[in-house]
Amino acid sequence: MVVWQGTYGHWMTVYNFRKVAQKKKIMEEHQEELQRKPRIVWATPYCLLDTSSGASISAREMLRQLVVNGYEVSVFGATVFDSESGLTKFPDNWKTLIGKEEIILLNDPPLEHRLLVTVSTVRSLMTAYEADRWYALYVGLLDTFKPDLVLFYGGMSLDLLISDAARERKIPCAAYLANGNYSGKRWCRDVDLIITNSQANSDYYARKEGFTSIPVGVFIDPAPVVSLEHTRKNILFINPSLEKGAVIVIQLALLLEKTRPDIKFEVVECRGSWQELVRQVTKHYGEQREALDNVIVKPNTNDMRPVYGRARLLLAPSLWWESAGRVVVEAMLNGIPAIVTDRGGLPETLGIGGIKVQFPEECYEEPYTYFPKLAILEPLVEKIVQFYDDDVFYNDYVARALHEGKRSLSMEESTNRLMNAFRPFIQKAYMMSDRHTTPG
Repeated sequence: MVVWQGTYGHWMTVYNFRKVAQKKKIMEEHQEELQRKPRIVWATPYCLLDTSSGASISAREMLRQLVVNGYEVSVFGATVFDSESGLTKFPDNWKTLIGKEEIILLNDPPLEHRLLVTVSTVRSLMTAYEADRWYALYVGLLDTFKPDLVLFYGGMSLDLLISDAARERKIPCAAYLANGNYSGKRWCRDVDLIITNSQANSDYYARKEGFTSIPVGVFIDPAPVVSLEHTRKNILFINPSLEKGAVIVIQLALLLEKTRPDIKFEVVECRGSWQELVRQVTKHYGEQREALDNVIVKPNTNDMRPVYGRARLLLAPSLWWESAGRVVVEAMLNGIPAIVTDRGGLPETLGIGGIKVQFPEECYEEPYTYFPKLAILEPLVEKIVQFYDDDVFYNDYVARALHEGKRSLSMEESTNRLMNAFRPFIQKAYMMSDRHTTPG
């Protein structure tokens, strides 16, 4: 060690020792912070416990996988649902808190959901006061939790403020793009990263809006969807609505009711009303009916295993843009072949696990009430009958479906893609934040 002589040299020696001591003290004070887990805030007025929303179900599982892989996640939302039928995971007495400006905490291991109780479960009926309070609480969460990344979905006015508040605090923000309903670029102006659930959806928005999104895959927990027993009896149709192809399914049921009454349909209501749709379609044919003899209707449920256990074939003839097709993956995990429309992300998701069909262009136009001629549907009816009568044909598609289900649901691969997409932004936040910067 060289010791400087003289006044100046003595000052330099003292300064260096003081600097080393100061650096050591700061390092000790910040050691716990430096070693902490990456932090993510999920923020949207929609509730991730909504069992009627595929986007909510996927986002919830995504966050669960992040926690399993070492992330610390704070979930902040409100009691807003796509449909009242999505409240199956909610405690029965929660509505007693409506109008009391309460925040409820719901334990959903390994997550905890912090939710603002709103007067209505319908997003469009959220009041200005509720929106202001939700935003104030969100901003407070950013300032106290100090996340490395904010993740959200939605394109309404309040949703835009999520990324705006994050950018103001120099916190990176990512958006989850799980459907084809977004338009323009304003909703993602303050977003640093867009993730989506399929390559088809990424390509769609690249063509339509000119922005890039990273496909990370579909996140599905097999536990509540994979059945251990299969009777393979019914044709399954989930979420009856016009955009999901309900008119076509009702027409198919009407045709099979006459020719093959032994083939039964099972319809699971999530958002739409099957009875109302049956009234509309049968009225079109001159004899309005309340129900069809070959259709069993079931309510939305937390546990889809019995439903998939009864299913022989899935119908997913969606007429709007499906970004991926969650129910198709769930069906194929059970070895259930699917019939899907040859549009959106459905063909990518299906692979060789079923059959892709095309309908007249008029079917794909809103409000999706066009009635294709029954003669056009007859070849499809014949194919459905083949799935019942030709065991060799059917078992081949069962094997294909199982293969595609395993391919689509590689949770490890999807989670790795997700974390790789997040990594540069989290590292940047870590290095830029005063909380994380290594002294010196």
